Parts: sequence; C-alpha cells; structure tokens
Amino acid sequence: MFNIARRINTSIRKSAIVSEGLNFWLADGEAASQDVFHTYLHCFPRYKIDGFGLKLPDNYRNLPTREELDHTAKLITDLL
Repeated sequence: MFNIARRINTSIRKSAIVSEGLNFWLADGEAASQDVFHTYLHCFPRYKIDGFGLKLPDNYRNLPTREELDHTAKLITDLL
C-alpha cells in the first residue's frame, strides 16, 4: 500500500495539482476513527496555511519517556 502511496505522491507532485506537501492518513480500528471497515489510505494535498492538521487535546501532556518509547519499539520489532 505504501509503495503505491509513494507513486501517488510522485505523480501528484509532477502533475498540475498545486500543493506544497502531502499527508497520508491510515485508520485501523474504531478508536483510530476508522469508519469503513476495510484498509484504505487517504492522500491529502496540503498547503502551509490550509488549517488542516492533527490537533491533540489540551490535556495531552503525559508524553512517554525515552525508556517507555524504547520498550514499546522493542515489543514491536521483536515480532517482525
């Protein structure tokens, strides 16, 4: 899927579509805002002042420590 996304990205940048960047959005599971229950990837052409973005709640301050991030990464990479 991401190989195709890379090709779409290249094509958009070469095309007459005017954009300053691109975002790709993949949602997996209801908690991740997936509303159609099959895998899909959205591609959003972006502009510096378009107002679009990921907004975290104001109380989102409990960021993980480097140790916690490393532990989580290990849990994932051990299963690759």
